[in-house]
Amino acid sequence: MGDSSRLTLLSVPSSALGGAPEPVRDTLEYFEPEAVVVPGPRDPQVAATVRSQCPEIPVVHPQLSRGGSPVECYRYTPETGVERADTAPSAGGLDVLAVQQVGALPELRRQLERGERETGGTATLVVVPELSVEWDTTTLSTTLPGRDELARIGAVLSGPVTVLAGGQPAGYSHEWSLSHEGSSVSLRMAGLGATTQGGATFAQLTCTAAGTVAAETVDADQFGLTSLTGVGPATAARLRERGCATTADVRDTAVGDLVTLPGVGRTTAERMHAHADVIETGEPLVLTNREPVKTRENRPPLCLDIETDGLAPTIIWQFGVYDPAVDRYEAFLETESPDDPAAVLERFITWLLAEHSDRTVLTWNGNGFDYPVIEQFLRGYLPGYLDAWEGLWTEDLYEWAVRDGNALLPGRTNKLDHVARALGYEDADTGLTGAQTAAAYREFIRQPETSLDWDRHRAYCRDDCVALWHVYEAITGARRRDVTDSGRGGARGQQTGLTDFQS
Repeated sequence: MGDSSRLTLLSVPSSALGGAPEPVRDTLEYFEPEAVVVPGPRDPQVAATVRSQCPEIPVVHPQLSRGGSPVECYRYTPETGVERADTAPSAGGLDVLAVQQVGALPELRRQLERGERETGGTATLVVVPELSVEWDTTTLSTTLPGRDELARIGAVLSGPVTVLAGGQPAGYSHEWSLSHEGSSVSLRMAGLGATTQGGATFAQLTCTAAGTVAAETVDADQFGLTSLTGVGPATAARLRERGCATTADVRDTAVGDLVTLPGVGRTTAERMHAHADVIETGEPLVLTNREPVKTRENRPPLCLDIETDGLAPTIIWQFGVYDPAVDRYEAFLETESPDDPAAVLERFITWLLAEHSDRTVLTWNGNGFDYPVIEQFLRGYLPGYLDAWEGLWTEDLYEWAVRDGNALLPGRTNKLDHVARALGYEDADTGLTGAQTAAAYREFIRQPETSLDWDRHRAYCRDDCVALWHVYEAITGARRRDVTDSGRGGARGQQTGLTDFQS
C-alpha cells in the first residue's frame, strides 16, 4: 500500500441520525465511503438503520459484540476494500482494530502480545467508540482514559498507530506522547464526533498509510430534507407526511403543492423547489444578471489561496496562485525561516505586481480572511507595497454567490471543497485539511529542524486554487433564471411562470 492510498471511513453518530433514514442514504451517496463507523453508546436500532442503507460495505459498531468478542478486526487494501480479518492477514494494507469500549483495550493488547490477533498493515487504526479526553478545569490538565493500555498497544504494533476516539468532536486531531517501559510511544488521535459538542455532525475521515487522518465534517441537517433552504425539522416532518422523503421528491413536486404545507409561503416554496433541483442535478443556479467578477480585457482571473499558521496568524507561510490563462501554478513558501514573515511576503507581492498588476485576483471568502490578512502583513512588514496592493482588482466569489445571495450551489456546505466536489471537481487526494496544514506549520515553527512534506502542502494549496477556477467556470457558465421558474414543473407538470433573464 503506497502513501498515496487512502481509506475513507464515514462516522455516523446516533445523535446525528435524528430518527429518519434518508440523511444516512443521502450522506452515503455524497461521501461514498469504504466503511461506516457508528461511534458512541451501543445502539442496535441506529446500527440496523445504517446497515440497511449500505448493505454492500462494512459497518463498524463493535458495541453490539457480534459473535461475543469485544474486539473486531478489519483489513483494508485498495484491491479488496474493507473486509473482516479475524484470521492472519497478508502483508501490507491498513488494519482497523475496533473494541467495544475502553475496558476492552486490555483484551486487545493481550491478543496482540500473544500473537492471537496478527496485523501486518502499514498503519493501524484503533477504534474506541466512546473514548473522550477528560479535562480538569481546576488544574487545566487533560487525562487520556486507557492511556497505559494504548501505550502498550502502540509499542506492540509496527508502523503508525492512530486512535479514532468516538467521544471526541469530529475534526479533533492531536498527537499524544505516552510513556511505556521508559520509552515514549507516539499515538495520533482523531475524533469521530459522538458528542453533542458543536452540534450533530457526520464526518468522513481520510486515513493514510502514514497514519494521518483528515476529517471532513458536515452538519447533520445538511443532509436529507433539512438540507433544503427553508426546511427545518417541522417542515421536514410535514413533507414526509405528504410522501416527500427525499430532495428528489421535493424537486418532483409542484411549487403549487408545496405552498399548501402549513407555514410554507410562496417565496419559501419556490426557493425550496429550486434548491432541490440544484442539489439533484449538481448544477448551480444563478439568480441575477450581474456578473460575478470584474475582469480586464476578458482575461480570466488569477485564483489565489494562502496558508497561515492559524486564524490569528503570525505568518502567511504559503501563497498559491493559479493562472488559468496559461494553466500555470506559482507557489511561494517559507520553508527555512518561519520567524521571518516578510521574506515570503515580499517574494509574492513583487512577483504579483511585476507580472500581473493588470489582472483580477479571485478568492473564495477572500474578503473574510485572505485579503485582510495580506493587508495586515503588508502594513506591518512591507508598508511601501500597500498602495500598490490596494490598487489591484480583488474579487471574492464566495461573497458574490453566498453572502449576496446571487446563486444557489449544490454543495452540502458552502466550503470551497464541498462546492467544487458537488460540481464534479476531483481533488488531488492530499489527505490534508486547512486545520492540519496550519497545525503542521505551527509544529515547524516550534521545531524548524524538522522538515515538513513541502510537496504535499504545496499540492494542497494548488488544489484549492484549481478548485476555485472550476467553481468559477461552473457559475459563469450556469443557466440564469429566477426561482419562480419551477424547473421541471413538478410531479404534475405545473409550471409557475418561466422567467428566464434576458441577456
